[in-house]
Amino acid sequence: MRSSTETSGAGRGGRWPSLPAVLARVVLGGACSVFVLGAAAAQPLSPGAVQDRRVEMVEFAFRPTVIVLESGRPVRLRFTNRGQIAHQFESAYLKNVPVLIASPSLHVEAPGLDVLRVAPGGEARLEFLPRRRGRFRFACTIEGHQEAGMRGILEVR
Repeated sequence: MRSSTETSGAGRGGRWPSLPAVLARVVLGGACSVFVLGAAAAQPLSPGAVQDRRVEMVEFAFRPTVIVLESGRPVRLRFTNRGQIAHQFESAYLKNVPVLIASPSLHVEAPGLDVLRVAPGGEARLEFLPRRRGRFRFACTIEGHQEAGMRGILEVR
């Protein structure tokens, strides 16, 4: 699920982000790591209108594999890693969408999401407002996970 616009570390065989994008890595007490571009600006979501979706991460699958969302309505994706190893969530769709990423020990607002990494037993929350409609791939981009079937579709209607 690598794309030409993807930002990844040189150690993963990718390329560094172009300036002025800045790659920031926030580590959450072993529970979750978040890789974001830049430094700001998702809006907190009002509880009444939120599309709340739970996503389980296991070896080697996301549950559900298709996440259906309505365009123009705020989304809260709640990730729980029920597996024995770390897993990641990455989708090119979210690279330029303002997001809020939260866990018990973190609150980050950013203009886009590169990778959300959740440790075994960890949880994380991702909030955003989908505007562009279509079907967009997502995957766990840890080496071998996507190839083993850990991928899905984000469908925005």
